[in-house]
Amino acid sequence: MGAEKIIVTPCTPHVGAEIGGVDLTKPLSDSQRAQVHDAFLKHGVVFFREQDIGFEDQMRLAGYFGHVHIHVGGEGTASKPAPGFPAIRAQHFDKNSKRISGEVWHSDQSCADIPPDGSILIQKILPPDGGGDTLFASAYAAYEALSPAMKAFLETLTAEHDGAKLFDKAGTTVYPKAVHPVVTTHPETGRKLLFVNAGFTTRVVELARDESDALLKHLFDHIAKPHWQMRFRWRPNSIAFWDNRCTQHFAIWDYWPNVRSGYRVQFEGTVRPSRG
Repeated sequence: MGAEKIIVTPCTPHVGAEIGGVDLTKPLSDSQRAQVHDAFLKHGVVFFREQDIGFEDQMRLAGYFGHVHIHVGGEGTASKPAPGFPAIRAQHFDKNSKRISGEVWHSDQSCADIPPDGSILIQKILPPDGGGDTLFASAYAAYEALSPAMKAFLETLTAEHDGAKLFDKAGTTVYPKAVHPVVTTHPETGRKLLFVNAGFTTRVVELARDESDALLKHLFDHIAKPHWQMRFRWRPNSIAFWDNRCTQHFAIWDYWPNVRSGYRVQFEGTVRPSRG
């Protein structure tokens, strides 16, 4: 099963770490699972390099941390189920693509009543000259940088998240809507974080529309600041494993007409986002 001790190398002070000393094509020991889980909680997103895993390996890895999640999207999404593995989404983009998945700051499927806790994405084919990086941001650090008065105000508010904002380009599919607190508490770490995102959040329930629009623009601009972000440069068979409850991410489409192709699996959320 390989060495018991994994190697964790932080990428930035606020978010991200690379993990070495583990072979994901083989089952993990209980100790390795615990160490990966601890790094996942501490850093928000963890990365693995040179892991030539297959669908069964990816499903096994997700299963260590929860029940696999079936994506809420339908024909309006840019990713599709992998053949024979409905929980795995094939994310293949090339010269014929009209758009890609995730080209906006978001946390995955926050429109769900209980969004997925985590996502695991592997890239198999990458553009020959670079490109296709993914940005990650810490929603903890974004919240902590706000003024005390703004924190107190936001903690009284809730916001609507609508799947149609990001997914449904044709207007033919009904997607979930959910209302979540603007500030939530991570159920495992106990840390507060900012839980609105440009991909899904449509309005602040307690405010008039113009007030809501102004506040959400401010918060979307705030999460987009570079101070609590990192940029991950993919290589073939690299894996990103992020905590969907406390990070946001943004996929950069700077590689058209070249190919970027990989597979993502998620594991189900266990509790509704709450103030704690």
